Amino acid sequence: MNDKKALEIFEECVNEMYENSTPPITWNDVQSKAIEFEPNKFTIQGEIRKHKLSEEKYDEIKAKYEKKLDTYYRRQLAWFLLDYSPTFKEEKK
Repeated sequence: MNDKKALEIFEECVNEMYENSTPPITWNDVQSKAIEFEPNKFTIQGEIRKHKLSEEKYDEIKAKYEKKLDTYYRRQLAWFLLDYSPTFKEEKK
């Protein structure tokens, strides 16, 4: 596996997370909105905060994509998701 293939898998993973978030969106849409808001600086933190995903769904999707990666890239996926995945929904008690 190489970096390019791993990045494709990372982006497929985060895209599936956003498609399952509330409200749903695609990763490409998140990126394009970030570029619209900050054309000289790639930051998507504001956009990410609008989309929520359950921790259970996050774990399910992450596990699915980890199976496609070797150990080195699994660790890199974890870091990628820390930066770019949707935030968790707060669970009601």
